[in-house]
This record gives sequence, C-alpha cells and structure tokens, in this order.
Amino acid sequence: MQFPTHILNHNKIISQLSKQSQQDLLYLKVIDTIDSTNTYVLNQADYPIACLAEYQTAGRGRLGRQWISHYAGGIYLSIKHSYAKLNFSLTGLNIALTVTIVRVLHSFGATDVAIKWPNDLLWQAHKLAGLLLESRFISSRCEVVIGIGLNVNMPKIKSIDQAWIDLETILGQNVSRNDLAAALIDHCLQTLMTYPKTGLEPYKQDWHRFDLSYGKIVTVKIPIADGEYKLITAKANGIDEQGALQVGKHKYVCGEVSLRL
Repeated sequence: MQFPTHILNHNKIISQLSKQSQQDLLYLKVIDTIDSTNTYVLNQADYPIACLAEYQTAGRGRLGRQWISHYAGGIYLSIKHSYAKLNFSLTGLNIALTVTIVRVLHSFGATDVAIKWPNDLLWQAHKLAGLLLESRFISSRCEVVIGIGLNVNMPKIKSIDQAWIDLETILGQNVSRNDLAAALIDHCLQTLMTYPKTGLEPYKQDWHRFDLSYGKIVTVKIPIADGEYKLITAKANGIDEQGALQVGKHKYVCGEVSLRL
C-alpha cells in the first residue's frame, strides 16, 4: 500500500519505529489542526505518548515566542515522559535531546546542521528547528514534555523575523515527513527512556562537534525580572557536566545566546 509523502500517516510512522519504541510508546496521536501539541500531551494522563500535527494555531517556542507553522510544511511533534525520581539535570536532558535531533538530521543528509545553545538548530546561520522542553511535578512524579518544531517544506513567510531555512532547501530534494517523524520519535523516545542511567556522557562529544559557540565571543541575554535582562559578553567554553553554558568565569542554565557568525 502506498502512502502520500506529504501527509502524516499514523500507521506508516508506527511501522517504522524500532521494536523497543513500539513497546515503550503507549500511543501516538496524529491530528490535523491543533492549538499546540505540547498543550495536548500535557493534558493527557498517560505516558510515554507522542502527538504530531499538520498545523498548529498556537505553537510555542522558547522564551514565550510563537512557533510559526505552515500546513504540512514541517514537523510539529511533542513527546511526554514521566520520571518517578528526578536525579538528573533537566538542562542536561535538554542538551541530550538536542544532540539526538541533530544526529537524526545528519542521518538524513543535513550534515552541516549545528546547535546554538541550548536548543536552536541552525544551518549556515539560518534557523531550521527548535526544541522546547517543559516540565511539571504531579504527585511526586516529574512529567517532561519535549516539543519539536522543524521546517521541512515551507513557503516564504514574512512574519518570521529571523533568517530561516527548511530541510528540503538544504538537501535539494523531497523529504518524507513520515520517515522523519518516525526517526525523531524513535531516537528522542529512547533518549528520554535511557537518560536517567546514562546522563550526559554519551552526548558530550557530539555536542562539542555541533556547538556553534565554542571558543567564540558571545553575548548571553539573562532574564533577571519581568521584561528585564542583563547582557554578558565573553568567550564561550562549552558546557559543564550538567549542560550549563560556560561563558567566561560563569555558568548559565537559561538565557539567549547571540553569536557573531
């Protein structure tokens, strides 16, 4: 049976998951139009679960920004998992998941994709994808939701106020969003499942390879109050064992980095 590559297909995505992911994932929901995939999975009691949408009316990015989407033009994916004990840094998990996504994109041929700390994915200074990690405690458990927005085949959108690109432009060919969605669910789910045991160690070497800021002078915008920020400009020295960004003599677990690319 043939499936159209431009529309997400639940059965095709599930069939491409590894046996381990098929066993671990409680269910996958594929929705045509939704406000936010992150909001959807946060409102579900089950885990681990995943949700994909063709279009989001209120997709969320980091720092309260909106993630602009186009119908069937990208991957809008959220995965929820839950931990009985939070004996690790969520900053480190964020880093591990970002590295995981870059590994997937490299496997599809986009080998120049790199990372702007903590979780912006860039190709030649153009934004390709982003990760949003949200967490909350319920009855002593910690629920973690990762939201992935990835441009695959996007038209020109004037409302996006930064340089951006999509995967098909990078590769110069069509990309099956079903194949890509399956790979992202498969690998991100396994990172979520195994991270409490492995920690950041298996991801550090690739982070160093993908890190756009290492050894460069960067400016970090640090929130200090509602609408107020301080700016720190110094040399970036990678991340520590918990995933915090090391800039000059200081470490940061939140903020926005500006690169001189």
